[in-house]
Amino acid sequence: MWTVKKKLESGDGRRNVELTTTPDGKLFRYHVNVWVSVDDDELLFHPDRGYWSCPEISGFFDSLSACENAAKDQLSWLGGDE
Repeated sequence: MWTVKKKLESGDGRRNVELTTTPDGKLFRYHVNVWVSVDDDELLFHPDRGYWSCPEISGFFDSLSACENAAKDQLSWLGGDE
């Protein structure tokens, strides 16, 4: 089971990245999570007006810092500009 070591959020709170590690702490990867809003006709299934989706999981890294640097390089919205 992968464990979340750090979480980075966008300025608007609708996207985040979870930096995770394996149980032995030797591999790291990041998961991109995006909030998907739903229309009124879908509220029965999603009463919170939406749900979190994970459209991207990175490859493997050998350190938390390498994983975080890669996420920041690949995901321009981590700077909070959007």
